[in-house]
Amino acid sequence: MFVDPIVVILVLTPIFAPAIEATSLDPVHVGIVITLQVAIGSATPPFGCDIFTAIAIFKKPYWEVIRGTGPFIAMLLLSAALLVMFPQIALFLRDIAFG
Repeated sequence: MFVDPIVVILVLTPIFAPAIEATSLDPVHVGIVITLQVAIGSATPPFGCDIFTAIAIFKKPYWEVIRGTGPFIAMLLLSAALLVMFPQIALFLRDIAFG
């Protein structure tokens, strides 16, 4: 939540790529999980960039925007937990397309 999402993807992904290959994790699944985690970080107070975007667009005070983030963060965390527990959720379209 302290780093911009693009920086996280561009800097940390190449650092962790050898570890992902060494553990034989599916790189598509890991990419989807990383993308979801970045979305959670950008929506999480106090420094999430999505929060400041909402403040600028809707012209609402910081605390009013923060009060509304709870359900969205809960849904994102639930989605992340389901994707980690059941990777086939994230990979079913790829599996259908490439057999």
